[in-house]
Amino acid sequence: MKTFQSSYCKLFTSFVLLSIFIAVAIGCSGGDENARSSAERSGTTADKIKVYFTEEGKLQAILYASRIEERDKSTFGWDIDVDFFADNDTIPDGGMVADSGIVKKGRGRRKSEVSVFGNVHLTAPDGTELFSDSLRWNPRAQMIESNSQVKIVRGDEVINGVGFVSDASFKKIRIKKVSGKIEQ
Repeated sequence: MKTFQSSYCKLFTSFVLLSIFIAVAIGCSGGDENARSSAERSGTTADKIKVYFTEEGKLQAILYASRIEERDKSTFGWDIDVDFFADNDTIPDGGMVADSGIVKKGRGRRKSEVSVFGNVHLTAPDGTELFSDSLRWNPRAQMIESNSQVKIVRGDEVINGVGFVSDASFKKIRIKKVSGKIEQ
């Protein structure tokens, strides 16, 4: 089974690729000149998005969004839902939902930063669930971060806290201000 780290990194790469896809798709579409010049001034928008991401012919993720908009050097998404696939192309191994998200494109050697906001729910293949108001992918540290309140559920264990840092596989999790209950 591929690691959740691989799938989670692909999610954030998916946002970057999706923004490029939107720019190309809308930029290449026809339409009247007034609509095109208006889009150039305000950004590029696409509604009801469903994008399949594959690697070597195998399905890795499906990203759904009700709306994607590209403005300046950022891509915004709303009603985000991502299914991750590792072993089987028809049954998701994990996923993430969020009310919205943003990709801030990096310049030069800086990598793109991705953040998701509002009712964030992330599910790992091992069943671990994370709930938060926001998450951010730190590309330099290759870590998932949040300064918001978080809840992590793994089996019967529930950990609550404020502030969160984890590797993408959820193997090394650090909660800054922790509270919780572990039963044996």
